[in-house]
Amino acid sequence: MTRNEPPHEPDATPATPKARTLASGVEVWCSFEKLVPVEEVMPNPRNPNTHPQRQIELLAKNIQHFGWRHPITVSRRSGQIVSGHGRLMAAKHLGLKIVPVDFQDFADENEELAVLVADNRLAELSTIDLNELEKIAASWKTENFDTLLAGFEPVDLDALLNPKNDAPKNDNGAHDEELDKGDVNIAVGLYRFQVTQEAFIAWADSVKQEVGFDKASVVKAIRERLGL
Repeated sequence: MTRNEPPHEPDATPATPKARTLASGVEVWCSFEKLVPVEEVMPNPRNPNTHPQRQIELLAKNIQHFGWRHPITVSRRSGQIVSGHGRLMAAKHLGLKIVPVDFQDFADENEELAVLVADNRLAELSTIDLNELEKIAASWKTENFDTLLAGFEPVDLDALLNPKNDAPKNDNGAHDEELDKGDVNIAVGLYRFQVTQEAFIAWADSVKQEVGFDKASVVKAIRERLGL
């Protein structure tokens, strides 16, 4: 650079992120070892995790919009899926021909099954911070974001963030102010239970993960669990 030459200014416009590749027209952002034909990816017949149709539809919508953010994990030992049964089902739902696969090593079947079960089980043990979720949902509404991409039916999200006041009334017909507002009151016939909101949401989430987010299915499952 000469003395009279102005200093070079770097381009202020950031480069547009690019996917690693395309798999049947769907962007692949995650790391993977190989693109494998769908019919060659083998589910584990001992997989205890179930995937309701509505969950598969939402997962398919997510993959189609965001691309592949997680590969399907397959064991080199058995050649079967360890993580990603739902993603494979979503790929079939979308009519995809190839999917990104990450091959991993496992010492024995017990290790494979432990990772397989943990893929769902550890997620079930998490709880939702309603205050933070409310902030996120508020920004989604402001930007008119499709909440289905996050796995939330709009009606379910509204019900979660704006629960009706179902607290039991005392003999005077007024709500009992002594009850903790963070608690949930459940009435089954003549029996009444009081549990923390956190515990109730965790239980409700576990039911939804089993049967899907369709309200009729969730209500049916809850009634069956309560013996109604």
